[in-house]
Amino acid sequence: HRIMRKSGTLHIILEIVTILSNIIMGVTILTFIAYQHQESLELNKSFIGSIVLAIGATEMVEFLSLKMLGKLRNIPNAIVAGLSMVLGVLIMAIDMELATTCVLWGICSIAFQVIKIANAGYNILKQPFLNIVIIILCVTEAIFSIFLITRNVEALDHHFIFIGISLLVEAFILIIEFIIHRYQAR
Repeated sequence: HRIMRKSGTLHIILEIVTILSNIIMGVTILTFIAYQHQESLELNKSFIGSIVLAIGATEMVEFLSLKMLGKLRNIPNAIVAGLSMVLGVLIMAIDMELATTCVLWGICSIAFQVIKIANAGYNILKQPFLNIVIIILCVTEAIFSIFLITRNVEALDHHFIFIGISLLVEAFILIIEFIIHRYQAR
């Protein structure tokens, strides 16, 4: 019984970390985009790589916050999270042009979104509200990724603005889900 309580507390902590990470990343991205022209800040590979890495790490924490049955149903998301972290490190480590980085990130993002859409579709009956929002966000991100591939650096600001908003929307949905699950547990 004591182990169950510790496990429950750990799940709650991981859920809160996921929510806070999404909020912090979303606000950071949107703030950076808003002030980049005024402060002569430049979107570069390090910023892109660190955001991709942070999103992957947050998605991995989100995966770890799930209970065992949920983990089994969400293994594809864990794989995407791991690959996203690897991609983030590669973007920061490999010497390549920003345009090439945009194409690489766009292609990987589309592949990641397809996997997330399939996973959310599979789990839609378990958590319909969350998974419908995830599907909408993933489809939209795939569209923005196509623009990132075709329009390249020109589309980078818009891509980041969408990701910032998307992270905040996901955080809001996770807060609602968190409250619902705590209310149902009583």
